[in-house]
Amino acid sequence: MKKSKNPVNLTAVFCACVLLTFCFCAFMPVNGEQKIYQSLIRLHVLPNSNSDKDQNLKLEVRDYILGDIAVLTQECENSAEASDKIQENLTVIETKAKDFITQKGYDYTVKAALSKELYPEKTYEDINGDVFSFPSGKYNSLRIIIGEGSGDNWWCVLFPPLCLSGSKIEDELAVAGYSIEQINILKKDKGGKYVIRFKILEILSSLFK
Repeated sequence: MKKSKNPVNLTAVFCACVLLTFCFCAFMPVNGEQKIYQSLIRLHVLPNSNSDKDQNLKLEVRDYILGDIAVLTQECENSAEASDKIQENLTVIETKAKDFITQKGYDYTVKAALSKELYPEKTYEDINGDVFSFPSGKYNSLRIIIGEGSGDNWWCVLFPPLCLSGSKIEDELAVAGYSIEQINILKKDKGGKYVIRFKILEILSSLFK
């Protein structure tokens, strides 16, 4: 004859589930935090290989793309407009990058694509010494694949232009439509209370890959 389940154990399991649900909800992105992911466009350059020549070419292509995209998106007021501009000009971006590489003496293919990509946490310091930390997560990303695309890659924030920008990051974020609260989330000295929340999200994301 089977023994009945211990009601105390069932109560404990129920309470644990409620607690876990509460914790999960408490750490979900709120108060505009999700916009951190939605309002950035990353640049991801994948070189042909890890040879010195290919790695140097990667950096040259990076600088060329940054300058070209800056001109293309200079009138854009937010990442949605910038994404549309980039998407509309993907073929042009590909052709220009291919021509640039050919002028450098290489015969590699070039592929440009705009899609969602998972990025690790990235920290930037601006000219004033202010530190901003962008959490890991899926971001809109312009991928430039050179040749085999099998070398060590390079990435940064393409929009707003934080890759090689000499201005204040806070100003660039404000121009891109970030609120003061959202900017403070990214500031390393003011965003401490969000670190655990983002870390929880990173752990959960890894569990469900």
